[in-house]
Amino acid sequence: MNFRSLYVLFIAILLSLSACSSDSSIHGFDFNFENLTDKPINVKIYSTQSDYYNNTNVYLTGMMGLRGYYTIPVDKLVQGHTYYVDWYSDDLLYTNWYWSNITLRTAFKVGDNNYEYLVNTVEYSDRSRIIWMNGLGTQTTWKAVDAYNHSGANYISIWSSLTSAQQNVQIVLNKDFSAHLLFQNTSNQSVDSVLSYRPSYDNTNNISVITLLDLQQDTVGTLTSNFAPSTFSFNGADNITLANIKNMGYYQLLR
Repeated sequence: MNFRSLYVLFIAILLSLSACSSDSSIHGFDFNFENLTDKPINVKIYSTQSDYYNNTNVYLTGMMGLRGYYTIPVDKLVQGHTYYVDWYSDDLLYTNWYWSNITLRTAFKVGDNNYEYLVNTVEYSDRSRIIWMNGLGTQTTWKAVDAYNHSGANYISIWSSLTSAQQNVQIVLNKDFSAHLLFQNTSNQSVDSVLSYRPSYDNTNNISVITLLDLQQDTVGTLTSNFAPSTFSFNGADNITLANIKNMGYYQLLR
């Protein structure tokens, strides 16, 4: 083999090694979170779904600058293990806590074809997490403080005519989209109705609406955020909601 042939072979080997090295640095040694949003994004990674729902035992935490990356050496992650991600902007208007049938991933596995997690948002910012989870919380309790008869655009308070048992209505919302409707029946027995819920945000009117569902996924009622009882409109505070509960009526709930 002449010198030119040896030189060509040497260059080919170097290029091959360089390609392997480059590929390994992306897909072998690092797991990359890429921020496609226009805000810095916080990232928290949990090893179990329970930890994710309860905000406990954070495994890894990091920050991505806008249009930037958070890179984790892949040896910190177990191949094939499912990890759970919580990401959000500081103002909580961009977050992966929202409900959609095509929701962005809250979980990932490190594998041969998965070494990147893309952080993107829905078209508009969403205040639902601020309202229903009180920010970064895992649970909120909403307690009835008024009740109404509703006719057209009019809400007439009937609170003073209710017994203490009838006034004792609460709704508990959990981060995992489960809920509890707590009330007393006609025999004054405490009832805990186990539900799930689906929040949706109306960016135009700045309200979030929760649909409460029973175990058969039938609608039990709705919660509409930012209720202003003085004007019976929806331009009030985040901690006041109007509940329309099937077979029970309208309640003003306070967080």
